[in-house]
Amino acid sequence: MSNERQVIAKPNEFHYRSNFLYNAACSLCAQSSGDDALERLSRHYVREMKKLCLVEMVRREKDFARTICSRCGNIFMARCSGAQSMSIRLNKRKQLVRTCLKCGSKKRFVTNREYLSRNEQHQQEMARDLQKENANIDTDEQQKAPPTSSKSS
Repeated sequence: MSNERQVIAKPNEFHYRSNFLYNAACSLCAQSSGDDALERLSRHYVREMKKLCLVEMVRREKDFARTICSRCGNIFMARCSGAQSMSIRLNKRKQLVRTCLKCGSKKRFVTNREYLSRNEQHQQEMARDLQKENANIDTDEQQKAPPTSSKSS
């Protein structure tokens, strides 16, 4: 037993700190109304989180990165005043374009109209299988049914 070492994964304190900074920035941003001190403090927390992740080589979670403007550090969420921080539109190339209303930076996402999630793919497969079974049952019933004779008098 002395030869066996148990490696216990210790949670990384930098992950905890970056999560805290992001959550603090989100809560401050949600309470802000326009360009006030809360929003500036929120952007400061986002910059601190980015610096922490860069220095300590911690990967930011994708959910965090998707909700933050890469240029100005603005968080894309609705404010208490009802103001929006981004606009979303489809362009002629069928791309989704997200525009930050603070700095004007644009992020384009390619859309695939034929894309189906795993659940949707599974539902389609189940529907196809059900249709095949129903078609097989109908053909089996027609083959087993005795021929009906029509007598004309």
